[in-house]
Amino acid sequence: MSKTNRLILTFILLILFATASGCTLLQESPGIVVTPSPGATAPAATPAALATSDLSGLPVPAQSIAQLRLWLPPEIGARTEAGAAELADQLAAFRAEQGALEIAVEQKPVEGPGGILAFLQAGRLVAPSVMPDLVAVPTALLADPRARDLFFPLDTRLAADSLGDIYPAPVSQIVRDDAFFGAPFATAGLTHLLYDPAVISGTIPLNWSQFISVTNHTLVLPADSREGALLGLQFYLAEGGNLTDDTGQPVLETEPLARALATIGLRKENLLQSHQLKTLDEAWQYHQLGTSDFMWTRVEHLLGLQAADPRLVGAQAYSAVPGVSGALVPLTTSWAWAITTSDPARQALAGELITFLTSAENMAAWNGRSQLLPARREAMALLGELNPYYQFAGLELERAQPMPVNEASRVMDALGDAVFQVLTTETSPVLIAEQAALSLRQ
Repeated sequence: MSKTNRLILTFILLILFATASGCTLLQESPGIVVTPSPGATAPAATPAALATSDLSGLPVPAQSIAQLRLWLPPEIGARTEAGAAELADQLAAFRAEQGALEIAVEQKPVEGPGGILAFLQAGRLVAPSVMPDLVAVPTALLADPRARDLFFPLDTRLAADSLGDIYPAPVSQIVRDDAFFGAPFATAGLTHLLYDPAVISGTIPLNWSQFISVTNHTLVLPADSREGALLGLQFYLAEGGNLTDDTGQPVLETEPLARALATIGLRKENLLQSHQLKTLDEAWQYHQLGTSDFMWTRVEHLLGLQAADPRLVGAQAYSAVPGVSGALVPLTTSWAWAITTSDPARQALAGELITFLTSAENMAAWNGRSQLLPARREAMALLGELNPYYQFAGLELERAQPMPVNEASRVMDALGDAVFQVLTTETSPVLIAEQAALSLRQ
C-alpha cells in the first residue's frame, strides 16, 4: 500500500472513530454549529464580557468565507455549564460583528485516536477541507516536536501589549524561533495552601521545616493520590533534581529525591490523616471539621467550592506552599488558541476571532465561569476586583513554571509511591529514593 493510501485509510478510520464517539458540548446559538453541554457547578460572579475586538492592523479576510471551524477538548468546551454558555455567547457576538458567518465548534480530545493531534497529523494531507481553522490546545503541545509543523505563527495577529500581558509560564511554551504559535487564555493546576484567617493569624512561614515543625502547624492533603506525587515533584525540583537523563529518558536522581522525602517526612504526624485521603473533596471535608490548620488545594477545586458556596469568598485565606529555602515553585498547565489552517484568508479571520476571545474582558468572563485562571494579567485584575483570591493567584502565576511531566507519567507514579511510603512507613528516605529511581530503569 502506498504512503498516500495509508494516510487516506488512517484518516477515514479517524473520521469513523470521531463520528462514533465525538460530540460538541457548547450550547446552541444561531450560526454556531454545536450541541448542548452537560450540567456542572454554578458559576462565581464574573465581570461582564463581550468586548468588541480590536482588528486594526489585521489582514481583511476574504468575504467568501462562510464558516470557521473550531476544535476544542472537553476540558475547555465543557468544564462547566456556565463556561460553555459564556463561550457560546462570545462566539455569537463575534459572528454578529462579521455578518453571515457560521462557526462550527467540535469537541475532541487533544491526544489519542480521534483526537486533535491525530487528525492534524493524518488529515491535513488528504482532507484539508474538513480540518479546523483554529484549536484550543495545551501550551505544552505547542512546544512539542511532534507538533512543530501543525500550527502557524500568530505574530501579526496579536497586539504587542497582549503578548506582554501574558504570564511567564505559558509564554515560555508558545515561542519558537522568535515566533509566537499560540495565544494563551487559561491556566490550571496552581497549588497552594488554604486556611481560615479567623483561626490562623500572622505571617505563614515559607520554610517547610519551620512551618510543620517549629510552629507545629497541621496540614491535610490527599497524599494517596496525584496530589502527593505533585508535592513530591515540587520538593524534588527544589532540591535540584532532574527528570531526564542525557539521552532524554525519564529519571529520578537518588540524592535530591532522598533530601526531598526527608523534608516531607518531618513531623509527619502533623499531616494528620493525609495518607488515608485520596481526593481533594475528602481533604476538604476533613478540613471543614476544624481539625487541620491548613489544606493543600488546587485552583480548580477551590473555585468550584466558592462557586457552590459564595460565602467562602470572604472567609478564606491563602498561602504559597512552604519549601526548602522558601516557597515551592508552582507548576501549572496552560491552554492557548492556535491557528491550524494554511489558507491566508482563513488565518486572518481565525486571528480576528482569537483576538476577540483573548480580550481581557472576554478572557476574564470565560475563565471566571469555567473555574480556571486567565493567562493575562489584565484579565486577572478584573476578576480580582470581585474576588481577592485572584489577586493572590496572580502573584503566584508570576513565579509559576510549566508542569514538566505528564501527571499520568511513570515519573509521577514513582514519586507518588515514594511520598506515600515516607508518610506511612519508617523506611529510610534514602532507601525509598533508591527504589523509586530503580523503578524507572526497569
